[in-house]
Amino acid sequence: MKACGAVLLALVLFFIVAFPAVVEAHWDAWGPVYVRLMFDACHYVAPSQHIVQFGTQLYSSAIELSVFPQCTGLDMIRVYSILFGVVMLFDWKHAQQPTSLMLYVSGLCMFWAGNFYHNVLEATTLHRPSCLMMPFVLGVFVFATWPALLRGRAKPLADRGASA
Repeated sequence: MKACGAVLLALVLFFIVAFPAVVEAHWDAWGPVYVRLMFDACHYVAPSQHIVQFGTQLYSSAIELSVFPQCTGLDMIRVYSILFGVVMLFDWKHAQQPTSLMLYVSGLCMFWAGNFYHNVLEATTLHRPSCLMMPFVLGVFVFATWPALLRGRAKPLADRGASA
């Protein structure tokens, strides 16, 4: 097994099995930091809106928002990792390349950024864009697995005639 394959396998298994439990176990320490990042982004997105942070809660004149570990996108990151892991197992030979590792990590970063943006939209408006998360998961999954999905398994037509 190549080093990139081992790292990729370890990351996928970590994000499927252990990551949700780790985030929930340490939410008392990480939660206020995540909400503080949201608080700063909300002030950037809507500077005229008066938003106040108390721990893992954001308050404004229109919204009272409590942020829980599930709000960070744990379930969708798990779904993405499961889908990526299935594609990785079907194409294990090519999954051990550094590009697969970079695509998986960039997909996780895109996922975190998209979910963060989703939370900021919830905190600054009355609009709840929850219906957009599953198409976003599938879009990031297709982006990250595009090389594996396009890689053809069939022989070219010239080789088929020669081998018959």
